[in-house]
Amino acid sequence: MKKIITLLFLICLFTCSVYAKDVKFAQVTDVYYRGNSEMLNKIIKDINKTPDIDFIVFTGNNIGKPNENNLKHFLNDAKRLNKPFYIVLGNKDVSKSHHLDKKTYMSIVRRYSKFHPKSTNYTFKKNNIVFIVVDGSKEVIPSVNGFYNKDTIAWVNKQLTKYASNKVVILQHFPLVNKPNNEYYYTYNILEYMQMLSKHNNVLAVVTGHYNKNDEVMYNGVYHITSPRSSEGTYKIIDIDTSNGNAVYTILKDVK
Repeated sequence: MKKIITLLFLICLFTCSVYAKDVKFAQVTDVYYRGNSEMLNKIIKDINKTPDIDFIVFTGNNIGKPNENNLKHFLNDAKRLNKPFYIVLGNKDVSKSHHLDKKTYMSIVRRYSKFHPKSTNYTFKKNNIVFIVVDGSKEVIPSVNGFYNKDTIAWVNKQLTKYASNKVVILQHFPLVNKPNNEYYYTYNILEYMQMLSKHNNVLAVVTGHYNKNDEVMYNGVYHITSPRSSEGTYKIIDIDTSNGNAVYTILKDVK
């Protein structure tokens, strides 16, 4: 009988250890790639040495000027990462007048990461945590201001409803509640976006860049994380402790 109990305990311990794995990822934001890859490569080398990373997310302004040459060189460096990476669009990434619209941008991304989703709005799952990537960029008249249109907000609402039984992390370039240093950095339809979020209780965090500062705010039970520009040698490790109520921890790393 004791042997059976011991065996059951060991099976339970093993099962719990498998399913209670943390989700740890690196956020790299506002790289502004324009031909100089020294800082990005330092960050990539540091991430590759970090244990237990599940994936990397580039949360927008990945290139400093929207053209195919900058994007291809940026992605050529990004593919040196030893874990999967995901792309979010920022205000400097796309411009139809520069012949780099969203469809072209994502088609180029898929040449360097064939398993990457085609759309600029998409979801993926890691260890039962759902990640929702939300695009607030403008390709016709780019500016420092983000824009979450009604269709995008409705799409996010649909995903949050679909994954109501999962905890969710939203990844996007433009912050919702964090305060900008520059008053001209404004994002349209934030009120509508926040009203939609308030109808759901499964969102753990919203992870953003854009404001070029380190700022983390808890608002209505959601952890809003914005990170400083990686072009100056910083990036962030974000760890979701699934064994501790899905607590979210962050570490700002500096490779300068």
